[in-house]
Amino acid sequence: MEKFLNRKVIYDGKVVRLELDQVQCSNGLISDREIVRHHGGAGILCITPEDKVLLIRQFRYAYKEILYEIPAGKLEMKEDPLEAAKREFEEETGNHALDMTYLMTIYPTVGYSNEKIYLYLVTKFEQTATHFDEDEDIESAFYDIKEVLQMIQSGQIKDAKTICALQSYYLRKMI
Repeated sequence: MEKFLNRKVIYDGKVVRLELDQVQCSNGLISDREIVRHHGGAGILCITPEDKVLLIRQFRYAYKEILYEIPAGKLEMKEDPLEAAKREFEEETGNHALDMTYLMTIYPTVGYSNEKIYLYLVTKFEQTATHFDEDEDIESAFYDIKEVLQMIQSGQIKDAKTICALQSYYLRKMI
């Protein structure tokens, strides 16, 4: 275990807070830990009875790429992850979830962040309307599950939450 000694806030923004903590390691050494604090997120795997998967395409500035991923969004401070998942699913895809089942929680960047992403499964939904944030440009479409798995295998889908959600879904079916 490491013992916390002190903290300096480097940046406190709308999405993240960057802290520099000084810790004492178990061997007595003093070291620094750069931590990105994040409220977390919720991701939604939507699969139809015909094995079609709902994916979104959007440009991700940090990577300078258009990525394929499951619908997802950040939690507001102290927001319930299930409520965030319902909100984000409708906002980004124009669909209202009639069922939502918890799949798992992932820690996407354990080396420097406390972010948690809560993953949910939707199999029943009704079409409503999208409600994008003003800075979002998102396209959504259903893809055959075999095509999605090939997209993962080929590296076309690189998003960790998408890969983890699909893996969790299939592991549940196998057990």
